Amino acid sequence: MKRLCVLTAIAVALLSTTAIARLNHFEQPFLVEIGDKYGFMDASCRMVVPAQYSEAFDFTEGLAAVEVGQKWGYIDRTGAIAVAPQFAGAFHFSNGLASVRLEESSPLWGFIDKTGKVVVKPQFGTPLWFSEGLVEGYGEKNKILNIPLGYVDSNGEYVIRLEEPGQEIEFLEGFSEGMAAVSMRAVHPDGSVGPGVWGYINHSGEWAIRPTYEGAGEFHEGLAAVMKDGLWGYIDKTKKFVIPPQFEGAMEFSEGMAAVRIKGQWGYIDQTGAVLITPQFERGGLFRSGMATFDRNRKLGYIDKTGTVIVLPDLNWGTEFVDGFAAVSDSSGYGVVDTTGRMVCRLDKK
Repeated sequence: MKRLCVLTAIAVALLSTTAIARLNHFEQPFLVEIGDKYGFMDASCRMVVPAQYSEAFDFTEGLAAVEVGQKWGYIDRTGAIAVAPQFAGAFHFSNGLASVRLEESSPLWGFIDKTGKVVVKPQFGTPLWFSEGLVEGYGEKNKILNIPLGYVDSNGEYVIRLEEPGQEIEFLEGFSEGMAAVSMRAVHPDGSVGPGVWGYINHSGEWAIRPTYEGAGEFHEGLAAVMKDGLWGYIDKTKKFVIPPQFEGAMEFSEGMAAVRIKGQWGYIDQTGAVLITPQFERGGLFRSGMATFDRNRKLGYIDKTGTVIVLPDLNWGTEFVDGFAAVSDSSGYGVVDTTGRMVCRLDKK
């Protein structure tokens, strides 16, 4: 689906080249494309919002961005207009705010609340998500966009700047469990820059963990994946390696398990580092409702927490489980599966 490709591109653009790139977690009803239009399908494969939009994003916090004519607005789960179409661009809600672009003539993005009121003036070069009351300040400097400057609060003010002599920010990640990963790099007198080194700051903008790592992901369930000497392991908030660096790639923990890459294949470990599911997949997803996506031969399927294949890898696309259901797509069209692997219903794409 085009929407998924756009989201992935944005996520990768905002994160470092680590093995960790996650998307926001979306809600029902599910976004689907029928013909060349987008609409929304519930867990019974009923189109609760007809396919009528040329562009749309998934639901978050009860609202979804849709394009009507040449303008973007927001609908609720019944399809009713919640924020009138008036923006040149729109993105997901998070922490009660959504990133919007006000004018076609301007590349800058700001934030609105759920009434459509602009609460953070346009100043960012890309759409972003708030997390824990702060958003990464990829703003404008010397007339150049997408420069990482610090963190902005819901009033649009920079409350964290991270200005250090001889250093500049390379990348910023969102806050999770009270900490945010930041990459800094040295700026030499001749204008050249050194490699990025990652650490973690707290909400006060202080270094909770000084920059030490070649890569870093978000904290989830008390642990964060970090890269040291070319391999990934997991640290706790005291900087202690709970799981020593040994993996080619690593994802965040979800429901007590994390996907890791060993010898080119993905499997799953627990929080002690014990391998629970032998590496065997081209890619592994996060666990939701006890289920995770996996890729094999460029097709998608679902496993449970024992590694048992619940849905065969015959799918072209599939969502995370939301309230016990996942939307999927195969050569026959769309469908909805439950946590037993049963295809609950089907919907023709045409």
